[in-house]
Amino acid sequence: FLFFFEARMTKNEIPIIAKQALSEYLEEPGSVLYSSHDTLKPSDVYLLGFNPGGANGKPVEQSISSMLTNTTNAYLDESWENHKGVWASGEAPLQKRVQWIFESLGINTRDVCASNLIFLQSREATDINFLLAEICWPVHEAILSVVKPKLIITFGNSDVSPYGYLHSMFGGKEDYLPSGHGNWAVKGFSCKINERPIYVAGLPHLSRYSPVGKTEVIKWLSSKIQQVN
Repeated sequence: FLFFFEARMTKNEIPIIAKQALSEYLEEPGSVLYSSHDTLKPSDVYLLGFNPGGANGKPVEQSISSMLTNTTNAYLDESWENHKGVWASGEAPLQKRVQWIFESLGINTRDVCASNLIFLQSREATDINFLLAEICWPVHEAILSVVKPKLIITFGNSDVSPYGYLHSMFGGKEDYLPSGHGNWAVKGFSCKINERPIYVAGLPHLSRYSPVGKTEVIKWLSSKIQQVN
């Protein structure tokens, strides 16, 4: 069944699956894709945050409806604000950190398919129900079957994070690497999703952790892309 699912899946079916999976939440504020519809194609990396921050966002149904026409990238083209300030498009600290990671890997940020484990918005991660990850997961399966990444990079690697969720579902033996910041570690594990080998790398959350200049982390991420065939 999995082989059949993957063989026939195209990007056009992702919004259909999303509307079915999220049928009870379509009016809630949130977003599915943080990148252009052009990123729904085979690529080495899938970027996964926890859930959209902030408040008063557009309904998740709107995000689903525009998924196949959206041309913007949230990490480059959006102006973000929080209690610390307002930034020009692509200039918020977290946006700059994401851009630096991909530039260092030799990847154009605009080409990376980016999403969140949970699509519904909240001001704090603690305000969102972790059980919603299970409701959103079929949409990620559909996206992954189109993008076919070798590496998933997640923000955060605690138990309640995209990394923690994926490890609880698929995980095997974990690898640890010093993050270059105090005693925080980068974590990772190999697994299969949709019968396809993939490596999941969990960075400390990029709202608090800056990877900028930490070349050992970049070398490690790059080596994981090379290892997956």
